[in-house]
Amino acid sequence: MFGNIYYKRILVSVRNKGTLIWTWIFPLMMATLFYFAFSGLEDAELLKTIPTGIVASEEYENDSAFQTTLSAVSDPEEGFLELRSYDTREAAEEALKEGEIEGFLSLENGSPKLFVSKNDLNQTILKSFLDQYVQTKHAVVSLLERGNTDVSQILNLFQTETWTKELALSKNVPSETVNYFFALLAMVCMYGGFQGLDSVSYLQANLSPMGARRTLSPAKRFPMVFFDLLAALTVHMACMLFLLAYLIFILGLDFGAGLLPVIVTCLFGSFLGMSFGSFVTAISRAKEGVKVAIIISVSLACSFGAGMMVSGINYKIAKTLPLLSWLNPAARISDALYCLYYYDGYGQYFLNLGILAAMTLLFSVITAFFLRRQRYESI
Repeated sequence: MFGNIYYKRILVSVRNKGTLIWTWIFPLMMATLFYFAFSGLEDAELLKTIPTGIVASEEYENDSAFQTTLSAVSDPEEGFLELRSYDTREAAEEALKEGEIEGFLSLENGSPKLFVSKNDLNQTILKSFLDQYVQTKHAVVSLLERGNTDVSQILNLFQTETWTKELALSKNVPSETVNYFFALLAMVCMYGGFQGLDSVSYLQANLSPMGARRTLSPAKRFPMVFFDLLAALTVHMACMLFLLAYLIFILGLDFGAGLLPVIVTCLFGSFLGMSFGSFVTAISRAKEGVKVAIIISVSLACSFGAGMMVSGINYKIAKTLPLLSWLNPAARISDALYCLYYYDGYGQYFLNLGILAAMTLLFSVITAFFLRRQRYESI
């Protein structure tokens, strides 16, 4: 009996077009979209070279010290300036007005001056660089005027010392994009509700012809339900493993932890999704389309709260409405994966799994209560 029920249930799930689209095709499309949409997000935060103009006047051509300094800071490999030369100040002003450069430098009466059109980060960097150059040049000139020819003392003016040290607070490099994929996995776990919907529908005589036949079957109800749910879980976990393989081996996503804890998290999430779908199907007498809409709507709403659509919304909800955050199953799944990625300990991770297990148990108990009360006058 086990082999027959298990095999037939898997076969039915694989042939279900709705389940195939929402739990197999749609997540792959979303993962691919996230990958191409956010692939350059990390690099966007890095400091890039600043396009800067220089007025190539006769005074500038005669100042070898300033030329050497600009040449050093505009080095293609290590420099932070992208130097562009202009014959006249008017040409530089026009380029600044058109937004081609962030600012331009001009030597006037022996002193370099900076011209900008706005006050932003790049302009602040340019001003800091120019201030440091002017101060260092003034100090060197003062030493030479006093007759100090100690080369080591002069060279000390060009040496900088860093008093801070960069330390990693987590075992993995912080990422702005990985949370989107965590929330995507949480959404697919919630879509296990489709398997729960089918399982309960196949047990109720008033919901499907399959349910009518199984109700009249002489087979014991508990083993039949157990084997059916086991087959449904197998199909959904196969979907989760396929998605994980796509994320890790095709898109190159690093979850930061061993693969086993990630699979365990997906297993708990799948249990929760199936129990939620069973719960919705058992307590509602609406048509199947309405139940599907409820599962999709709740799953998407929970995924939104987990940060799949808006980055950081999950942290804002956790700060302002902590109870709502703790009761959001998708947020707990996403947070469990977040803990595996960033934290060295497993305390918070096991807390999230415990909450998921409690929610699963609650949905399962309510579902069993409603199913036990159902009786049919005729089939």
